[in-house]
Amino acid sequence: MQVLNNNALQATCSTDGIVRFYEASDVMNLTVWSSVQEEINTKMSKCSCISWNPSRIHSPMVAVGSNDPNPSGGGKVLLFEYSQSERKWNKVETLMTITEGVHDVAFAPNLGRSYHTLAVASKDVKITTLKPLRSEHTGTMPGPTRLEMCQSGLLDHQNRQVWRISWNITGTILASSSDDGLVRLWKGKFNC
Repeated sequence: MQVLNNNALQATCSTDGIVRFYEASDVMNLTVWSSVQEEINTKMSKCSCISWNPSRIHSPMVAVGSNDPNPSGGGKVLLFEYSQSERKWNKVETLMTITEGVHDVAFAPNLGRSYHTLAVASKDVKITTLKPLRSEHTGTMPGPTRLEMCQSGLLDHQNRQVWRISWNITGTILASSSDDGLVRLWKGKFNC
């Protein structure tokens, strides 16, 4: 389960391939949540993880990962963006370079950067930079944001499964935990 940056909206994904959203009825009482009408049918089996894009200047975006071990199933990470005008979630991209099962995904806090950074945990950690190709504020192109994607990092875990990843608050250090029982801290400039 992941919480949107304003703490009033949560998203969950399940093995049936559905992403469901829940909203806090009262932000002062976070014990009561109601289901929001929107759902995303990812058409992926075994959805295992989800991450909100924490950007405050771009449209809301979620990354959904699948831990399906079948490599012939195509990309294991899908990106969806919320369209305010259509009031629905649209698929923006599929990360076709990720073909092994995914255990965790994490968007880095962007702190004013004009691009997004996404970490994907599987046998290793792959860092992907996502650069929007249009200005969302001018609305010059209808439809979902097109993204220029490039792999900006590969963090080697000696072919061990990486189970969890988490960025620090500035998006400059990534923590990862793997089968060998170690927590590793990675620092670098992950952009293309």
